[in-house]
Amino acid sequence: MSKPVLGYLRQTAERSWMGIYLRILAIIMAYGASVHFANLMGFGEKPWGEAPIAWKIGDVFYALIDTLTAIGLWQRTAWGTLCFLSTIASQFLIYTVFIDYFAFTVEQHQAIYGLLGTEVILLLIFVTLFVIKK
Repeated sequence: MSKPVLGYLRQTAERSWMGIYLRILAIIMAYGASVHFANLMGFGEKPWGEAPIAWKIGDVFYALIDTLTAIGLWQRTAWGTLCFLSTIASQFLIYTVFIDYFAFTVEQHQAIYGLLGTEVILLLIFVTLFVIKK
């Protein structure tokens, strides 16, 4: 990413409302990481050893990336913001294009759509705070 964009991300994180929101996002991402770590320890819908391979890969990847994102957002760093945006983008990709690998029942589809809806709201708030110059 270019230096002006990273500089603008740093400046945006210093704004009071954006700083508060980044901390809120950090808590949300830490919660997401804890859900994936809980799945890895066998507390999920299925024992981890019996889960489909896509779930296993997703749990490992998102446990790590959500943890990294939570740390970066809490510290209000530009890389934390980039991790957040990358995580959202990757989840939209896998949960729309490859949804059949992750959801096998109507309830699972509904849960994924709820997750995506929540992420849209989080992203809209982020974009609003990002473009406001206050």
